[in-house]
Amino acid sequence: MGTRIQMLAVSTGGVESALASIDIPKNGNLVGVEWACRTSFDTTGDAQTWQLAFGSVIASVNDSRQVISNCTLGVLIVGAAGIMLGAQNFFDLIPDIQVGAGERLFVHSNATAGVIGTALVMLSFDFDLDLPRARRR
Repeated sequence: MGTRIQMLAVSTGGVESALASIDIPKNGNLVGVEWACRTSFDTTGDAQTWQLAFGSVIASVNDSRQVISNCTLGVLIVGAAGIMLGAQNFFDLIPDIQVGAGERLFVHSNATAGVIGTALVMLSFDFDLDLPRARRR
């Protein structure tokens, strides 16, 4: 049976970990992630990266295996006007990622100082599986 769980995070700029978290309710597979992000930029070169991960602290190093998905926004502004930039993408996770009951997922943000943003993350799970809990992380 497919189940969708929503996560909502608000960022005020800089490196921010664990802005939102959920506990996985049952053993199963994470089969999809849908991002709906909105960020307010006011200076050229502003950027924001949202991260969905198993780890409670944002991963900012190469070869991190805790990261599931990222959504990055950036803008080049000409003139003095601020701009609101939004993005909505669907990332289908193939192969499915096995998750265990009680595991936690976190949403983190890494943004230019002063950048304000929100991320709505819809997670799609398939819990119709009689999977034993696998701990590989």
